[in-house]
Amino acid sequence: MTTPLLEVLRRHYPQTTITYVAGSWSKVIAEHQPTVDTVIDCGSVGIPGRYRFSDYLALAMRLRRDHFELAFVLDRSPMLTLLPWLAGIPRRVGLDSQGRGFSLTDRVVVLSSPQHLQHEADMYLDLARALHLSIDHPRMHFVPTSEEQATVVRAECRQVAIFPGGGSNPGMELTAKRWPLERYRELASRLIHDLNVQVLLIGGPGDATLTRALMDGLDVPPDNILDLAGKLQFGQLAAQLQSCCLFVGNDSSPMHLAAAVGIPVIAIFGPTSPQEYGPYPADDPKHVAIWHHPTENPCFFLGKMRNCNNCTCMQAVTVEEVWSVAHRLIERNSEVLS
Repeated sequence: MTTPLLEVLRRHYPQTTITYVAGSWSKVIAEHQPTVDTVIDCGSVGIPGRYRFSDYLALAMRLRRDHFELAFVLDRSPMLTLLPWLAGIPRRVGLDSQGRGFSLTDRVVVLSSPQHLQHEADMYLDLARALHLSIDHPRMHFVPTSEEQATVVRAECRQVAIFPGGGSNPGMELTAKRWPLERYRELASRLIHDLNVQVLLIGGPGDATLTRALMDGLDVPPDNILDLAGKLQFGQLAAQLQSCCLFVGNDSSPMHLAAAVGIPVIAIFGPTSPQEYGPYPADDPKHVAIWHHPTENPCFFLGKMRNCNNCTCMQAVTVEEVWSVAHRLIERNSEVLS
């Protein structure tokens, strides 16, 4: 969701060297951005409780040696907003959430009310707006390498990617973001039998148990379903998604990856809000977010899960609803390609 900002910065600063600082588990995103010149792996610095203060200071000194002129801080943590100040960077533009951006020279205030939600990508673009940089039809980006493109598994029929996992990353476990597995199973069966597509079950190694469970009891031709969970690197997954006519899944990084490579996306939401985390841009007709929260105020807000006394949002999303949208997007995509 930071990649639309990178596109704006590169267009306005074509001769500038852009360096992206990212953690070990997420740096693959920056490594696949043509707008980025250098990627610095900061390890686990930035993940609360996962790094030593000596690692933090070492990163500050590493940045100081490069004599950067301008920094954009795309994180709300006061430790990370302080980092470019320690690195001696004269201009520091970043998000100021609840006063935590005190060390920035250019503070962009982040609203902290669930009644005033803003997409994360637009929040980052506000940093460019603060510098009066023009923004024109922003979108997310991810460019697989030719080697990654060569690993794509192709089929004679159309391919649909399904991701039943999500809600798991180095900083948090939030499995409440997952649509019921039996509904994914029913959807996969209907896609195969009614539209004769090949369903690709995707995910990381931690999702393999989920995808195996989804396949149990699924009565479909074996060639019409392929379990790729845990078998692809992130860039390979991006290349595989490019070959698909549709992605269906929960609020997750694979969902954003599908949007970034330009395919139609159905994103199923529960405790999080598509207004903040939906496929971007929201006005793209290929992007559909389904959310039936009873209060329309997300249970997950400002990085924390709030108490929920009416946990019905995921159950409220029916197979028939998702199927209807999937059928429409697949047929529309086929018309465009023809």
